[in-house]
Amino acid sequence: MSSRTLFSSLVLLSFVQVNAQSVAQWTAWGDAAMVRGDHYGASRFYGEALAKEPGRMSLQWSQAEACRLSDQYDKAAELYEKVQRKDMGRQHPEALRWTAEMQLCTGNYADARSTWQKVLQKEKDKSSFAAQRAVHALRGCAMADSLNAHPADVTIEHLPEPVNSYASEFGARRDTSGALVFSSLRGTLSDEGEVEDTAAYHVALFRAASEGSTWAGPQPYPTTGPLNEDRANTAWSSDGRYLYFTRCLAGSPCTIVAQELATGSITELQGLNDGSRNTQPMVAVVDGSERLFFASDRPGGVGGMDLWWGHLNGNTVRDLFPLLGAVNTPGDESTPFYEATEARLYFSSNFLPGLGGSDIFVSAHRDDVFEAPKNWGTPFNSPANDLYAAVYPAKHSGLLTSNRVGSLAKKGETCCSDIYLLTFPAPPQVYVPEDIVKADTVLTIQERLTDLRSKLPVRLYFHNDEPDPRSWNTGTAQRYDATYDAYKALLPAYRKANVSSTSTAALVNFFRDEVDKGRADLDAAIPVLRQALDEGQRIELVVRGFASPLAKSDYNKNLSLRRIQSVVNQLRGVDGGVFIPYLEGRAANGGKLTITPAPFGEDRTAVGVSDDLGDLTNSVYAVAAAMERRIEIEQLLEAPAEGVTAQMDRTLIDLGPHMINDTATVRYFLYNRGSTPLKLLDITADCGCTTAKPGKSTLAPGESTALVVEFNGRAPEGPMQRNIVVLTDGVPQRIELRLIGTMHY
Repeated sequence: MSSRTLFSSLVLLSFVQVNAQSVAQWTAWGDAAMVRGDHYGASRFYGEALAKEPGRMSLQWSQAEACRLSDQYDKAAELYEKVQRKDMGRQHPEALRWTAEMQLCTGNYADARSTWQKVLQKEKDKSSFAAQRAVHALRGCAMADSLNAHPADVTIEHLPEPVNSYASEFGARRDTSGALVFSSLRGTLSDEGEVEDTAAYHVALFRAASEGSTWAGPQPYPTTGPLNEDRANTAWSSDGRYLYFTRCLAGSPCTIVAQELATGSITELQGLNDGSRNTQPMVAVVDGSERLFFASDRPGGVGGMDLWWGHLNGNTVRDLFPLLGAVNTPGDESTPFYEATEARLYFSSNFLPGLGGSDIFVSAHRDDVFEAPKNWGTPFNSPANDLYAAVYPAKHSGLLTSNRVGSLAKKGETCCSDIYLLTFPAPPQVYVPEDIVKADTVLTIQERLTDLRSKLPVRLYFHNDEPDPRSWNTGTAQRYDATYDAYKALLPAYRKANVSSTSTAALVNFFRDEVDKGRADLDAAIPVLRQALDEGQRIELVVRGFASPLAKSDYNKNLSLRRIQSVVNQLRGVDGGVFIPYLEGRAANGGKLTITPAPFGEDRTAVGVSDDLGDLTNSVYAVAAAMERRIEIEQLLEAPAEGVTAQMDRTLIDLGPHMINDTATVRYFLYNRGSTPLKLLDITADCGCTTAKPGKSTLAPGESTALVVEFNGRAPEGPMQRNIVVLTDGVPQRIELRLIGTMHY
C-alpha cells in the first residue's frame, strides 16, 4: 500500500455509509482502491458490496484478493475456498493454491495439508511453480508439530509503544550506539483505523534509543525526509561514512541509495539501479572485502525476488551475482542479514518449507557458497510473515519483524507488522526436525510411487575424473556427498578459469541450477524412497552415466560406474544404514531396492566439448564440459518379485481434476523380465469410454512396449476410476491397471 492511499478510501467510506449505494458503486470504489494499492480500503468496499450480494463469485474473488494482500488471512481463506468450490479452477485456477496458502497463514495445518495435496495432485507438471511450492508447503505442514514442540531457548519481546504503533514498523537494525533504526508507516489513526494526518502518512526512517527498559520517542533519521517518497531498510558502510537505504518514488521501481552522513548528500548506488526493483540493503565484511547483500527481481535470478551480492566501495557496487547455493527459489527471498563471526546468512522466504507466509531461514556460508537453508524454527517463525532477522552474537540479542497475532493492530489482528526483540542465553541455535519431510504420509502406495517419479530425473554432477582419479576400478568407497563437497570446494578454481563476465555468470548459474539442485533433488527424494520401501515396495532405479571426453570410452564407462556406486554408498549411509536391508534384499517386510547401472562413455558426450588434455580451461573447467560429468537417476520401476516376467512400470495414473468430455491419453509400459519371449494376449477396459492399445504384442527378453490408454472424458461429476486388464502368457498372467481422476465441468 502506498503511503497516502488509505486516507482517501476511508474518508470516502465514512461519507458514503450514510447513503444507500449500489453494488456496482461499491465494487467500482473497491477496484479503484486496488489500483491505488490500498488493499485494506478495497476489502472494506468489497465487503459492503458482498453484504448486498453475498453469493456473487466475482465479488468473492475480489474480496479474497484484497484480504490476502492486506494480511486478513482467515477472511481470505474462507473466500478463496468458496470461489474454488464454485469455479473448480475454470476462471480462477489460483483459488485452490491461495486457499492453501491462507490456511497455512492461519496456522490451520490439517486443512492446509489436505488442500496442498489437492494442489499437488492437480498439477500434472511436477516441475511447475505450483507443484514445487506444494511440495515445500507440505513439508512445512509436516514440520509444524516438530518445530512447535521444540522452541528455541530465547526470550522474544514485543517492543512497546512508542517504538511500535498501530501502523507498521519493520526492518529494525542497531546502529553503532546500540539504538534502533527502523522504518515506519506512521500517521494518526482513529479507533476505526482511519488516517487523520495524511501529511505524515508515509514510510520513513526513525531512530529510538533506550534507557533500561524505557524507550524514548522515535525521531526522524538521519533527518526528516521529503513527503513525496518512502524510505526504508537501513545499512551502514563499515567505516560509518555512508548510510544505505531503499527509496521508493511513485511510478518508479524502488532503488537503493547512498547518503553521505557528513554532508547529507544522496546519490543512487552506482552499478546497481538498472530499472529492476532493488531493495533491502545489508552490508557486511566477508573475507576482508565489504559486500552489499540485497533483494532484487533483476534478470539472472531463479525467479521472483532473489538475494544478490556484490563488492561495495562507498557509493559504487560491482561484480553483482545471485547468491550461489540453494538459497534462491522460484518464490520470493528477502531481508538478508549476514552475521560475519558465524558466517551465517539470515533471510526470509515464502517458498521454502515453513509455518506460513514468509519464514526466516539460516544458511551457513563457506567458500562463496551458501549451504542448504534451515528453517530457524519457533518462536522466531509463526504462521504469519516473519522478516528482517538481525542477530548480534556478542550481545546475545537479535531483532525480527512480524505481523503475528499479538502485534498492535486496529485493522485485523495480523494487519500490521511490529518489531520484536530477541534475547539469547547462548549463541542462537537452529533446530532441525528429525522428520523434516513427511508431507505425503497419507498417500497411497501407488501415489507415493507417482510422487517419486515426479522427482526424476535427478542429475548429479562430479569434478573431472572423480571419484578416485586415474583408476580403472568400477567401484569406490566414496559417498556422493563427499564428492559434492569436494566439487564445491573447487569453485574458486573454476571461477579463475572462467575469467570473462559471460562465462563467470554461466558458471554461477551452472553450480546453482545444476550442481546444487541435483544435491537438493536427491535429498528430497531419499525420504520418499525410504517411505515407499518401508511399505514393502520393490523398486528399481535406472541410473545412466555420462563423462567428458578426456579419456577412452572404456575408462569413462568404469568412471560412470564409480559415480553410480558413490550414490549407492550414499544410500547405504543414510540414518545408520536403513537402506542396507533393502539394497541387499533381506528386508523383513519384503521391500527391495535395486540400482541398475546403464553407464555411457564418450560416445554420449555433447558435440563441441574439448577432448584436449592440454586445454584444461575448455576440457575441464568450461561449463559445457562440466555439464557432461554427471549421472542421471532417470527411471523408477516397480521391481518384479521372484519369478515375475511381465512387469509394469506403474499400475496407477492419476489425471487429477479433469474436465468432463476432455480426452486424455496416457501410457503405461510393459517390460519382459524373463529369459523367453513374452506375449501380450489381450488388453481390455471396463467401459466404452476407455480404449487401450499395445505398441507390440510380443516382447523379446529385456524389451518393453507402451500400452496407450485413451479416455474420452465421458464420466459423471466427481471421483472417476477406470480399470484396464492386461493378459499375458507370463507371470503374472493378469495385471490390473487403474486410471483415476476427479471430473468437473
